[in-house]
Amino acid sequence: MEREEITHRIARFPEQCRRAGLKVTHQRMAVYGMLAATDTHPTPEDVYMAIRGPLPSISLGTVYKILDQFQQHGFLRRVSTEGHVARYDANLTAHHHLICEDCGKIQDVELPGPVQEPQLPAGTRFRVSHCDILFHGRCGACAAARPTA
Repeated sequence: MEREEITHRIARFPEQCRRAGLKVTHQRMAVYGMLAATDTHPTPEDVYMAIRGPLPSISLGTVYKILDQFQQHGFLRRVSTEGHVARYDANLTAHHHLICEDCGKIQDVELPGPVQEPQLPAGTRFRVSHCDILFHGRCGACAAARPTA
């Protein structure tokens, strides 16, 4: 991820908060700053561990609450995983994810061309708002460490 993109995301964040009716607090800025600066798709615990040094009074519960607010307001997206562990992504550009089944690493992947809207069975009463594609397998490091038989 380029430093310029990170700076841009963080710079526009206070205005996003104001438009959403949220106060711009040190806690919200720290959580968002951590997420905007990484492409590792951290868990709430990862976010907490990363920001508790500069903000020793923040609690894990506050981090969870902030992440929920951010997701509700569209500041980030939650990436679903096999173990149903919450992982978060501040990259809102159109992309999908590669999930390593061994180490749990999540990588962004952009697919060439637009993703087709799924064809639902006739009579299905469901309106698709968006589609996330998750590719499950092994990352390069795990595949090299444990080749298939």
